[in-house]
Amino acid sequence: MNELEQFINAIQETRKIWLLQAMEGMFAMLEDSNGNWYVPAWETEEKATKAATGDWAGYHVTEMGFSELKHWLRELSRDEIDIAVSPEKDGQITAIASANFRKWVEQYADDSYKEEDDEDDDFDYGDGWAEEWK
Repeated sequence: MNELEQFINAIQETRKIWLLQAMEGMFAMLEDSNGNWYVPAWETEEKATKAATGDWAGYHVTEMGFSELKHWLRELSRDEIDIAVSPEKDGQITAIASANFRKWVEQYADDSYKEEDDEDDDFDYGDGWAEEWK
């Protein structure tokens, strides 16, 4: 079983991921050599705790349930930030596009998490919604 399959199977069972957080709303991030940004996520608290070293020393481990994750992935997708699955210390990552990951998470998420600006949460702008009007 590869890293991605292991990650997906584990979080499907627990309905949460583990992140490293510097402060409220500020999470660990990675940048690849092409300028692409990623938020690292782990399937267990133990794996996330082991990663909280080096540049991430002082970050605390926090969990995020699928209900909140569904909303957050929408923001990440808009900002063109993807998810790095259990990144290795050697810098190798397996990435999941935020938009694709959100579609998968939606089928397992409940509606327990709500933000004040979620009135249009179910509205799908579709591809190209920010294109110039003709």
